[in-house]
Amino acid sequence: VHFPQDEISRAEAIEIANANKQYVVPTSGAPIRGLIQDHIVSAVLLTKKDTFLTRDEYHMLLYASGVSTAASGSYVGKFGQKVCTLSSDDEIQPLPPVIWKPKPLWTGKQVITTILNHITRGHPPFTVKKEGKIEDGCFYSEWKEGNMVDGVKKEIVEGCFKHCKSKGKKHKLIIWKNELVHGVIDKNQFAKYGMVHTVQELYGSNTAGILLSVLSRLFTVFLQMHGFTCGVDDLLIVQQSDLKRQMILEKHENIGTNVHSKLIGAKITEPMKLQMEIERAIRSHGESAVTYLDMLMSHELNGVTTEINDAIIPSGLLKPFPRNCLSLMTTTGAKGSQVNFTQISSLLGQQQLEGKRVPRMVSGKTLPCFPPWDTAARAGGFIGDRFLTGLRPQEYYFHCMAGREGLVDTAIKTSRSGYLQRCLIKNLECLRVCYDHTVRDADGSVVQFCYGEDGVDVHKTSFITEFKSLAQNQRIILEKHSGQHEDPSNSYINELPDALRGKAKDFIGTLSKKKRDSFHLRKQKNFMNLVKLKYLSSLAQPGEAVGVLAAQSIGEPS
Repeated sequence: VHFPQDEISRAEAIEIANANKQYVVPTSGAPIRGLIQDHIVSAVLLTKKDTFLTRDEYHMLLYASGVSTAASGSYVGKFGQKVCTLSSDDEIQPLPPVIWKPKPLWTGKQVITTILNHITRGHPPFTVKKEGKIEDGCFYSEWKEGNMVDGVKKEIVEGCFKHCKSKGKKHKLIIWKNELVHGVIDKNQFAKYGMVHTVQELYGSNTAGILLSVLSRLFTVFLQMHGFTCGVDDLLIVQQSDLKRQMILEKHENIGTNVHSKLIGAKITEPMKLQMEIERAIRSHGESAVTYLDMLMSHELNGVTTEINDAIIPSGLLKPFPRNCLSLMTTTGAKGSQVNFTQISSLLGQQQLEGKRVPRMVSGKTLPCFPPWDTAARAGGFIGDRFLTGLRPQEYYFHCMAGREGLVDTAIKTSRSGYLQRCLIKNLECLRVCYDHTVRDADGSVVQFCYGEDGVDVHKTSFITEFKSLAQNQRIILEKHSGQHEDPSNSYINELPDALRGKAKDFIGTLSKKKRDSFHLRKQKNFMNLVKLKYLSSLAQPGEAVGVLAAQSIGEPS
């Protein structure tokens, strides 16, 4: 009963179960598959510019990745005793070393280049430029320890660090014709428009699946070679930064008194009198006064939190990036975020309950241990302590209150969002795309004359407006889509949508003559034909159940 009963249902089951075909989410067109955690850490350690490998290590990593057998290896023999046979065409072509003397050395980037060359063999090479998660200045932080760094004065290195930090520029990965020439592979290279997404778009989902499998084996083996341990010394900050943190907290100790004085419109220095005036103002104006006070306090305290975090991370850490393993995890997107790091080493900051500060009881206290109508930021849920040195009981209680709210919210949302999604699906399940590209109901009535007003399948929307990527990889796109053409008799799909045509013309118009020559786009008409070819190959297929797709897309984030 539970097995597919005919060839059509078997084919459908295979397509649905094939993970390579589920690379892109139909909700937004963004990738859902990728590598996480230890693989991201290993990728950064392998591809950073000071990673060098001996001949044995270079060949061992290529062998362990299984790139030679991933695409075309055939197995013969009984289960458990199979022998893999390869043709001579599948031999890996290693690269020459970048350093010859005193002994040959290869870079980690060359391992990735060799893998990309082998996986995309038989097709034109691809080019991708994608910003990473790491800021450019992070790679200078390790050099700040000595007076001289590789013969460069410390002042010059610090100047480079401050320049990159002030600009907020991200470290960019550049792959030019299959060669990894700049940058490191971090979490962004497995995200939208990253390296793997570009391979999936240009060479197909099976090639992207092979690349992910090969990289996962490669990064696992390299991390076993290199090692990765997060210890307590990764959390520590230097004494000078710790003193600076204390000074900032002491400087803003009276911030609560100043804000409360602004609320009542008079500067009162006597604590008892100030508390009486605050009580009178809040009881007379009610919720509006509390909301206004929370807004003022949150604005001021957020500035304090930001000032402390900027003073400590990353410049105040005892171990700088990339030797700091916790910083390496959070900065590259492997695990956790900057918020987790700051809560451990810096401070927890203002706790929020339903978007507000900790509410007062009828007595005017937030906790029994605080005086009524206390003006201190600490009494309103601001935690100046950190996990590294421990929390006081009051701070711990406030933090538990904020954490409990998230658990309750999740429990209540489950039933509500489930019923919402059921209602949507039951009402939209009969909508589908027809052969004339209209969206119709079960009885054939037209709901939309052109699906989504442009007829494009969400799976294939990602690179339609990425004109630079289309221009750089036009040879592959022409090879892939040149045989696919729609029937020109349908007026809805014969021409590009106005918005897409306008964006394409703007892009080609802003390019200089030198840029056009480098992209081989001397005529605007050639580029418009390329965009049109990509658009026609991205149209939704007739029979697509777009009603259920829309219902699930709305119900998922609710």
